Amino acid sequence: MIEKLEKPMAALAWFSALIGGVVLVAVMLMTTISVAGMSASKLGKLLKKSYDTVVEPLLALGPIPGEAEMVEAGMAFIIFAFLPIVTLNRGHAEVAIMTGFFGKGINRLIDFIADWLMLGVAVFLGYQHLLGTIDKFNNGETSWILLYPIWWSYGAALFGAGIFVIISAYCVLRSGEALLKGRSVASSGAVH
Repeated sequence: MIEKLEKPMAALAWFSALIGGVVLVAVMLMTTISVAGMSASKLGKLLKKSYDTVVEPLLALGPIPGEAEMVEAGMAFIIFAFLPIVTLNRGHAEVAIMTGFFGKGINRLIDFIADWLMLGVAVFLGYQHLLGTIDKFNNGETSWILLYPIWWSYGAALFGAGIFVIISAYCVLRSGEALLKGRSVASSGAVH
């Protein structure tokens, strides 16, 4: 049964990561444009005394209004969007001081317990984030500069949080089957 779920779960995790990547690139571009605009505006102010007509276009530039708010909202979405693929590929950092001395069976048991713990973290984070989204929706809080409802960014991040819970639950099933059948699940974690 678990083998039938592998491809759909991988597709779901990759889909989430791809959307997170698109948002990450958008946030990077926006930040770059904002910083360049702010720098050009400052340069224009420095040169204004000597070169009035040449620097007028520079003075019109500036940072993107509300850029910090958009980066803040985007980062929550990006982090939650990448968690499913990292969890599916066991890409979290591993501290392997002792596990190298244990046999494969003990390490499979440790993986199973770690997947249960990760599922607990995913459910806790997802639930708390849902409560935060509901709270922001109910109190009508808006951002300071752009005045968009804060719950929009909270709600967008629920996309990745929900997929994180689904992938974490699948990983528990996968490591449980691996424990029972005596096979290992590949890991791409950074070992320390």
